[in-house]
Amino acid sequence: MPAPTITVLLDLVLIMAAAHLLGWLAEKIGQPPVIGEIAAGILAGPTVIGHHLSATLFPEAGRSYLALLANIGVAVFMFVAGLELDREIFRGARRSIPAVSAAAYAIPFALGSAVAITVLARHTTGNRLHFALFVGCAMAVTAFPVLARILHDRNLVRTEIGQLSLACAALVDVVAWSVLAVVLALAHPGGVQWRLVLLLPLVGLLWWFVRPLLARISESGTQQTMIVLGVGGALGLAAITEWIGLHLIFGAFAFGVIFPRERRRTVESGVRILCLLLMPGFFVIAGLAVDLGSVDATSIGELIAVIGVAVVGKVGSVYVAGRLTGMRSRAAAAVAALLNTRGLTELVILNVGLTSGLIGTQLYSLLVIMALVTTASTAPMLRLLGISRGGDLSSRPPHAPDSEHDLDPDAVTAAVQTPDMSGKH
Repeated sequence: MPAPTITVLLDLVLIMAAAHLLGWLAEKIGQPPVIGEIAAGILAGPTVIGHHLSATLFPEAGRSYLALLANIGVAVFMFVAGLELDREIFRGARRSIPAVSAAAYAIPFALGSAVAITVLARHTTGNRLHFALFVGCAMAVTAFPVLARILHDRNLVRTEIGQLSLACAALVDVVAWSVLAVVLALAHPGGVQWRLVLLLPLVGLLWWFVRPLLARISESGTQQTMIVLGVGGALGLAAITEWIGLHLIFGAFAFGVIFPRERRRTVESGVRILCLLLMPGFFVIAGLAVDLGSVDATSIGELIAVIGVAVVGKVGSVYVAGRLTGMRSRAAAAVAALLNTRGLTELVILNVGLTSGLIGTQLYSLLVIMALVTTASTAPMLRLLGISRGGDLSSRPPHAPDSEHDLDPDAVTAAVQTPDMSGKH
């Protein structure tokens, strides 16, 4: 067996064990498992174990193979993320959802872009506008899968708080990926600019032809057929969007969005093993790029500014929007805390920015720490508001009693009761 193959196999065993152990420990202290899994990747990097040991455990010869596995794992993860965006969640949406969603994305995006061209100006790697837009996008994202897991753990899925948070997070995610696609198209037009013309016809083809075709196949397709169709279609569309000049994540995500919802459980159960095998490679690749050894006094100040803007921008904007649309103070604060969750979704976006040359290694490291801090802060904030594990806010609705505008709780419950392999990220 070739040496790189042996190295990659041993590396996968090591990082899978570390990721699941630290994920389990994170759960034990009331945190989402993704906190431990990301930490496992950072532990494998130079920040903790040093450059020499990191290079010994994860030699350069095997990193390209790990990167390939990481890309496949991210594509599968994004397919599941798209699959989780159940369109039924928006049925009967009340007036708070558009306002809160707009605030949850627009304000952090604007503040993040402003910080990029002021506090973080020395990290600019190329065009200042593209750099600012990317940082704004990274600061504005919310991790829908992590949010769904937190709500499920605390028995809040069927409450108005849970329904509102899920609907807003879904909208924010859709906008975030759309804006990121635009930023990448602007930053890297080059020789693939003509291919971007194909994007609009591709979207139309997916929605009006592929989506109905998938629905017809799902009526009689076996479990194995649907799993192969789901994973194969996601990887195929990921390859197309990568060829067009966007990132592969967009194709995989889009295929998840159009995939038949009635077969979601079937497909997710089939791809669980894929995620367990492939995502550790992503944690390694992401963690190897984190190097806090070069952090100086200026960087510490930048990190404080980034975390402050990320938290205040997201929590403050959502809280104010909630209050202006009639939510009670405690309910608005709870939704704000939940939408501040960033998780693995943030890590995927940051990795796209790093590999695309939009940000450098030092800023990438700072933003990864921001993602960890904001995700880890959600549980303490909920406890501070008196929302413990198994808690329920449904006895006092967050709005004035116009209950005829409530979302359909059964649809929302179905939308988030997913296997752990996706929900915990």
